[in-house]
Amino acid sequence: MSPTELEVGIILPQYGTDIDTVRETALEAETLGYDAVWLEDHFQSWIGDPRRATHECWTTLSAIAEATNEIRLGTLVTSQSYRHPAVLAKMAAQVDQISEGRLELGLGAGWYAEEYDRFGYEFREPPAERLRRLAETVEILQGLWTNETYSHEGEHLEIDLEDAFCEPQPVQNPHPPIWIGGGGEQFTLRYTAELADGWNYGTLEPAGFADKLDVLREHCESEARYDEIRKSAELFVFVGETTEAAERKREQFRDEFLPDEPTEPREFFLAGYVESAPTGTPKEVRDRLEEYADVGIETVMLAVPDAADDGDESLARLADELLE
Repeated sequence: MSPTELEVGIILPQYGTDIDTVRETALEAETLGYDAVWLEDHFQSWIGDPRRATHECWTTLSAIAEATNEIRLGTLVTSQSYRHPAVLAKMAAQVDQISEGRLELGLGAGWYAEEYDRFGYEFREPPAERLRRLAETVEILQGLWTNETYSHEGEHLEIDLEDAFCEPQPVQNPHPPIWIGGGGEQFTLRYTAELADGWNYGTLEPAGFADKLDVLREHCESEARYDEIRKSAELFVFVGETTEAAERKREQFRDEFLPDEPTEPREFFLAGYVESAPTGTPKEVRDRLEEYADVGIETVMLAVPDAADDGDESLARLADELLE
């Protein structure tokens, strides 16, 4: 698979910006021909100062759905813990209605413990406790979206549904694609193999993705099932007219948002994204993405930290090189 055959999405700049910037970036991505735009699901920023302005995922997604016409839009990823599954089913169905069938629903088990504590959510440990609830959430979503009425007796979630329904149902048939985000090999990749339409992860070099995909294949009941799952990588990208200019962007970002010695999980995550980020001219970024495509990645979600800066042309430069 060549880079021009990759589906390429843009992660919108929802931290430290105003809502007009988020909307305008989505419109620019659509005009340039990107395949999708994505929003993360956080109540506080995980990059830099937690108090940086953070646009709530689902209400912002509704605004983007209304503002755009063709580009697909999704969550990367929404936390299972933050919303009752029946409420999430209703919200997602409504966004699919507003967008006329363009929603991609990414789900994760949650990782940002500080955010959980601050906003009154229980951060269950070990991670398997959150992941089992994630899998049950997927079952509930699919049940509500594909049945006239749906009943469910909670196993890991303290939720019982009796003749529940979701009307109007989503536009997409049988339902919006569900992506599971995370790299855990015992639970996350197994649940992806059993339940999901796509898989997403980040912070890895191509060889690391190749190893994860081998595990995903082992969890799948057949090669046909493995082929059905869309495999994606979430990557930070720093692009410039020259290699040196792009490297300066990466160093400036590192200096602004990363301490010399990371101590918090969010800092370790960000350091991984920065170290693995394709960096250079558009051609050099393209060559790097080809390495991800070669190991089986079919979709990339690109966080371009300077894309929202006045006068920055990163999205246009990348589009000229990556999009047909």
